[in-house]
Amino acid sequence: MAQTAIDATRSSGMLNANLPVGAAGVPGTQLAALNAGAMKLKLTSTASTGSASGTEITGTGYTSGGTAFSTQSTSSSAGSNVTMPGAAGTISWTNGSGGSWSIVSLEITDAAPIRVWYGNWNGQPVVVANGNTFQVASGAISAGGF
Repeated sequence: MAQTAIDATRSSGMLNANLPVGAAGVPGTQLAALNAGAMKLKLTSTASTGSASGTEITGTGYTSGGTAFSTQSTSSSAGSNVTMPGAAGTISWTNGSGGSWSIVSLEITDAAPIRVWYGNWNGQPVVVANGNTFQVASGAISAGGF
């Protein structure tokens, strides 16, 4: 399972919206809403960090900009993590690029795409040879703990 962390810009926005950083000790400006539309999962060949995206993989079989989540994930309750993709919502890519993919991390973006979450895959780098498929099973990504 890949455990994610929140993007540094998004984290600062959450803190500023919920703490007395505004004039006269009031909470700061509210968070900008994420864009409408399905969120996307991107794969990168270098490690993503809180302040920088990894290098997105390329090649035949991979959708540049990421692949949209097609199912609803279970909502967080009492601070629990959200696991995704939702039930029966596996996401997969078949490498047809002629060479191997080396997958290190993932990024979850909104439809714009604004990066919201990132994380390294367990056992990374995951090497996917030409003709093979990389599949993310239902519930294989966990987001939370901020």
